[in-house]
Amino acid sequence: MSAGRIVIADDNGVNRMLLGGILEHAGYDVRAASDGAEALRMIETDPPEMVLLDIQMPELSGYDVSRAMRARTELAAIPVVFISALDDVGEKVRGFEAGGVDYVTKPFEAAEVLARVSSQVKLFRLQRELAERNELLQKRNLELQRRNVQLALAHQRTERVFVALSEALTGTLLDETYRLEEKIGEGGFGAVYRGTHLRLQRPVAVKVLRAIGGVDSDVQLARFRREGIAACRIAHPNAVEVLDFGVSSTGIAYLVMELLSGTTFGTLLRNSHVLPLPRTAAIVAPVCDALAAAHAAGIVHRDVKPDNVFLHDAGGSEVVKVVDFGIAKLVDDSLPENDVTQHGTFIGTPVYMAPERLMGSSYDTRSDIYSVGVMLYLSVSGYLPFTTESTNIPEMIKLHLTTKPRRLRSVTSEIDPRFEEVVMQTLAYDPEHRPALKEIATELRRWSAATQSAL
Repeated sequence: MSAGRIVIADDNGVNRMLLGGILEHAGYDVRAASDGAEALRMIETDPPEMVLLDIQMPELSGYDVSRAMRARTELAAIPVVFISALDDVGEKVRGFEAGGVDYVTKPFEAAEVLARVSSQVKLFRLQRELAERNELLQKRNLELQRRNVQLALAHQRTERVFVALSEALTGTLLDETYRLEEKIGEGGFGAVYRGTHLRLQRPVAVKVLRAIGGVDSDVQLARFRREGIAACRIAHPNAVEVLDFGVSSTGIAYLVMELLSGTTFGTLLRNSHVLPLPRTAAIVAPVCDALAAAHAAGIVHRDVKPDNVFLHDAGGSEVVKVVDFGIAKLVDDSLPENDVTQHGTFIGTPVYMAPERLMGSSYDTRSDIYSVGVMLYLSVSGYLPFTTESTNIPEMIKLHLTTKPRRLRSVTSEIDPRFEEVVMQTLAYDPEHRPALKEIATELRRWSAATQSAL
């Protein structure tokens, strides 16, 4: 590779020969011109990486050539070094004003010429490389924006189709067994209908899979089957009971669950803002029991939050049910699945997610314990452990990763110090420092009983 492509312009033949010899000996590709007009034609025909210009030349001076180059976008970045016998400050200033970057005074020394030429060629190449990288980055950004627009449009179309389909499914019979009645809920992975098991005449809830734009249907069905398998592996009174799952003869993927009636823990918190410790314990302790059973079955829930805790009205008595194991990770599942879906969204809810999941690191059942801690903190104080004026998700994630949660008693001083300590332990950055679910449930029930007996 050439050390650089240089154009020399000097009306003195001896100077051209000397400069050309010095530069060619150093590995440069040199072209020489005897006047400014000839030099400008050379530069326009095949742009070099640097130009050495004598100032006083016939037809066009070196200043004229430099100004003409600066007026052309494709030539403006080429460095110009002036050569002149005039060691005058005013001439040097004129040279810089004309667009020159350096100045060599005759008679010149070979070492000085090579040093100045080498530095300018290296700088030009670096700037050119940066410009090419920026251009490539801009092209990639434009392509990414184009793809994002296409993906958003596809998602909107898919969403419209699903909304229309979900409305049309009312009254549909699945596999001659389940009749879909009214739609009672809708989430990221599907719509839920009140239904009837015809042979048993039993009311049920039927969840129908939502198609996700950009995700292969086989991947969706595999995920849906894992949801059914995961939920069926959990046998606990505080976990929603899954009765059946499959794909109908018409291609509708569905999951059949026990029908719940009541409200969610999330709705209760939105209405009440803060719950007393006994009420919080009565809800969260059974959640811990259900999650402990799931963990024993090798399942991480991955989206523990108040809206996934249902307060079921079972004939006048309340039964806490953990729902939506649809994004659960089976610990022994051979199919890899990241926490970010193929269409770029989190699997889970970031404000309740443990730091190790937010960072994309490996995680286990202890990430659910962190989410339980966030729920406890919110329930007894009315605030999340990390607060910011911005609702920006990246800002919330940054807080989870870079700051410690506020001490619970700094938000609500009425909390027992021992209870605060357990809550803060569940929010430990290091999973090793988080208490076990059974320990949390035991302490919740103990504090609840102690609080009620003191009343």
